[in-house]
Amino acid sequence: MDPYLSVIQAADRADQAASIVHRESESAVSQEPSSGQWHKSIFFAFGSVLVFCVTARLTNTDTYEWSNKLSSSAPAWKFRPPTNDEMRRARYYTLGKVLQEHLAHIKDAVEEWPQTIKAMVVWSYIQIAQPILDTTEGRRVCWAIGAVNGMLYLAWQFPRTRAIMQTSFLHSPLSGRSYTMLTSLFRSLAHVVLGSMALASFGSATSQCLFEKHSKDPENLREASPKWHFVAFFVSAGLFANLVSHVAASRITFPRLVSRLRKLPTSSITPLTSASTPPAKGFIGWMSSLRASPNTTEAAAKIPVSLGASGAVYATLTFVALAYPDTDLATKIPPTFPIPIQWGLCSLLVLDVMGIWRGWRLFNHWAHLGGAAFGAFYWEYGTIIWEVFRELTLGSLPSSLCNLNVEGEEEE
Repeated sequence: MDPYLSVIQAADRADQAASIVHRESESAVSQEPSSGQWHKSIFFAFGSVLVFCVTARLTNTDTYEWSNKLSSSAPAWKFRPPTNDEMRRARYYTLGKVLQEHLAHIKDAVEEWPQTIKAMVVWSYIQIAQPILDTTEGRRVCWAIGAVNGMLYLAWQFPRTRAIMQTSFLHSPLSGRSYTMLTSLFRSLAHVVLGSMALASFGSATSQCLFEKHSKDPENLREASPKWHFVAFFVSAGLFANLVSHVAASRITFPRLVSRLRKLPTSSITPLTSASTPPAKGFIGWMSSLRASPNTTEAAAKIPVSLGASGAVYATLTFVALAYPDTDLATKIPPTFPIPIQWGLCSLLVLDVMGIWRGWRLFNHWAHLGGAAFGAFYWEYGTIIWEVFRELTLGSLPSSLCNLNVEGEEEE
């Protein structure tokens, strides 16, 4: 057989295979996002309802326990339940006693150590415990979220766990996975440092405002701590921001990508897979089986992935801007002049709109806008929503969330 004829026939078969792959990839690209949008929307709705039910139940149980504890400790609460502020102060004093007990245990454990090392250990514990005691419960929750971010960031640095992290903690509109809308709230070093700093500031203020708004209405159920309410707000805001990003990628970015792929000439596609190694299914498998031409690389890079909790941070920023409009906003690193918080929020939102218009891909601008929208919505209706879930999850607990001693009143 003529070797030149064999080469020509092999080239023809390669072109036919590339054409088939090209047509199949267009079908996968046009079908995958639309089929996943409902899954993501259902996951957001179910996840938000679930987290609100769980946190509302935990708040009711916590309030019930603290109410009974205070009612049995002093005659002042014999015929009336303790207020929210009274329970919050009691929690503060209890935490102080627990930290003091831990300090005593540490001193006993290092009693035989050299004086210098012993003093260093005690001093280190005090430097950690005192800020924990002095801050609000909302900020403690934000610090805990930052600590989780830090541990997950370390997991990204090890080769054995990096593949798991890329699969389970990075949300891509092409992956078909819904749970990564939640797990992708925790990721990179920039998000760990900057996001945790912003969350500690705005998250603490958001938690305090949620507590104050809930306490203003005497008809609302009493609340011993706002920490679970803030957890529900944070998780739901992050899920909604990632949902907005996913829908925008499916409805806006994907059609542009499909249009670009259809314009690509078939001759520019060179399959890299062999007969012994079948290509992966779907759009991702097709993209991985092609050489990175300028057109395909540019098109694929325009599909944003969701990582970090910047959408949830935007929700807290928007909530605080609406709750405390006279507050000034400034950063210490780098140092900036204070500006009104509403001006700062509007400037960030304008930058996000410009980023969407200009096609910037450094940040997930759709997630930022989604988080800001959620924060504004929750500022207006959050107290009502939280109270509904509190009442739905009471179960067998009394509506007063306290076992009052009313026998004396009945005898009179």
